[in-house]
Amino acid sequence: MKPDILKGIRVVDFTTYVAAPAATRIMADWGADVIKVEAPGGDLYRGYGAQMDSPIDEDKNPIYLLKNCNKKGLGLNLKNPEGMEAMHKLIASAEIFVTNVRMKSLKNLGLDYETLHAKYPKLVYGFCGGYGLYGEESGRPGFDIVTFWARGGMMADLPPIGHPPISIPSGVGDNATGLALLGGCMAALIKARATGMGEMVVASLYNTAIYVSDLMITSTQFNDKFPKSRYAVGHPLSNTYQTKDGEWFAFAMLQYEKMFPKLCKVLGLDQYAEDERYCTLKTVKTENHVEEFCKILEEAMAKYDSAYITKEFSANDLTFERCHHFSELSSDKQALENHYLKEYTFKDGSTVQLPADPVQFMSNEIVDIDPAPAVGEHNDEILAGLGYSAAQIAAMMESGAIVDK
Repeated sequence: MKPDILKGIRVVDFTTYVAAPAATRIMADWGADVIKVEAPGGDLYRGYGAQMDSPIDEDKNPIYLLKNCNKKGLGLNLKNPEGMEAMHKLIASAEIFVTNVRMKSLKNLGLDYETLHAKYPKLVYGFCGGYGLYGEESGRPGFDIVTFWARGGMMADLPPIGHPPISIPSGVGDNATGLALLGGCMAALIKARATGMGEMVVASLYNTAIYVSDLMITSTQFNDKFPKSRYAVGHPLSNTYQTKDGEWFAFAMLQYEKMFPKLCKVLGLDQYAEDERYCTLKTVKTENHVEEFCKILEEAMAKYDSAYITKEFSANDLTFERCHHFSELSSDKQALENHYLKEYTFKDGSTVQLPADPVQFMSNEIVDIDPAPAVGEHNDEILAGLGYSAAQIAAMMESGAIVDK
């Protein structure tokens, strides 16, 4: 079952890799007719799973599937006039065009916003880049690791002082940027339907990195400094601590005075429950007791195992979480019961739990997953819908105007 929120809306997906396809994948999940246009050779992201030790077979490519399921595939050679003519017929039939091709190449192809807006004024044009539209760096290639994590400050400032940059998780900045692009395209679509005038929507990895790090970017313009010691935190009840059995726990007890006596009781620290140095946030901060009380909590946590901490913290309504591993999440009961993952079965009978979109519609909590299309898999269907005859399609294949796997 698929939501019908975007039913009847056609989207031309002229994208590669992760961020822009993340936006169009959600559009497809929500019922839009998303057509992924690939050049000869296909999206290079089809092979990305190999570096993550995941299969990249034609019928079993889970990493590629994540961002390209529920779409249809059209293979076009845009250097061939007939291929470009088909592309324009396709765009003319759509309400949204999404791309992350670099702007110089788009202009050379005549697929830049100005050109398409003049021909199709109602079209919503979604563009996803690395560094934005302006400035001397606007044409630079941008990927999650270098543009979002490195340029965005997180790679250098998140590790503790003296540690090397963190090992970067793949796709996090891409997914956040894809959500931004999705939201912008939906807003522009409302405008286009109301006014008959389309809009260019721009999202970039660098812009998203700045947005998601807004607290730190703002605070460092005053007295806050990064990177930090693990004891240089906002206060001791907002930090991480390790238990006797080696598990790490994160605290987020923002109501300091309310949580403090409960925490002292659970950790056997009753002697500090009314200690004026630590019992109020004002004192612990202004009198520089943060590090010393962090170390007291660190020593106390090391006396208990994770089962005790989980049970007692939950019973006392303390805000915490054990630091889970990625490998645990695909079988996490809370995630499964809320349909945050969906089991997908490959042709060979093996299965994988695929993370779902972060938005649910209550009438369609579980979204079906159709396979990601092969290059040009739906050529005949799409071109026939654009008015091409079987003979014309065959001739286009012969001339190289269209391509398939």
